[in-house]
Amino acid sequence: MKKLVNIMFQSGTHGHYLRFCIDKFSSLTPGLSGTPFTENGTSHSELNYSGLVNLYHHWDDPHYSKDIEDPYILITIDKDDVLFLERWTTIRSNDSKIDLNNDYVKWSKKFPDLLRWQDKLANHYNVNLERHSVPRFVIRDFYKLSFLDIENNGYVKIDKRLRDNKPKNAFEFPISSFWDKHKFKETLEKLNRSLDLRIDTDDCVQTHNLFLKNLNFIDTRHRANEVIQSIQDRRDMPVHDLDTVEQAYVSAWIEQNHDFVQVPVCNQFFQSTNEIITWLDHYPQHYKAMNPNLPTFNNIPNPYYLWNPKK
Repeated sequence: MKKLVNIMFQSGTHGHYLRFCIDKFSSLTPGLSGTPFTENGTSHSELNYSGLVNLYHHWDDPHYSKDIEDPYILITIDKDDVLFLERWTTIRSNDSKIDLNNDYVKWSKKFPDLLRWQDKLANHYNVNLERHSVPRFVIRDFYKLSFLDIENNGYVKIDKRLRDNKPKNAFEFPISSFWDKHKFKETLEKLNRSLDLRIDTDDCVQTHNLFLKNLNFIDTRHRANEVIQSIQDRRDMPVHDLDTVEQAYVSAWIEQNHDFVQVPVCNQFFQSTNEIITWLDHYPQHYKAMNPNLPTFNNIPNPYYLWNPKK
């Protein structure tokens, strides 16, 4: 059967939901009953899909070797998207439902292979994911290192490879368009003009309200950046509700923007921005040293960088 369109996407980037939108609301596909939403908020429920919309993950087809003349949609990720995306990856990808906000995080057997974390956690933190639950401070530090070196974040690196190898008949669908109803409609309209998919965007956007309702953390999407702004303004606000990934993001910002400090590695995190400000004001001068977590310092490669892949 000839495909109407192929969707290339990374795990957790709403590819299944986009397939539903096309299959349900395009006049080029048969009628589709039901909605795809699971109790976990993902779009993984089995429906009677037409088979006209093909889904690819990057590990299935890293260079678009199949159906190269067919139209493609590539769901793209920018660096600014990574924080929000990472906050639900362990919960929603493959419906793993792994909560990173407990003091000790319990892993599922399938998850280490999904994100290729096993060797990194073993080498950096002496954690065996097959036997150990993982302390929250390890997860926070692990994400912090990723935010400190965002160019080497897995999502960012794979996105670059996919864009570099995309076929000529490919439409780039920014993942951030899913997170705003108006942007979502605008992007669908551009998609219609580009690939002539004839999606009824008005009807689709009505269903998109359900999608947003099921999307984890949508109401706190910008919370970590609000915390950072409060630190810059020396204004107090509570931070005890930050999840582990947000804590890692704020920690990375602190270390990038305050020379020679390292955020404490322990399960307990700061409770307010005033506490962070006071800590920064009185960080012991005799503890200050070149931060080995930073890949560069003043735009120069950091010779003390501990995670240098060449070492």
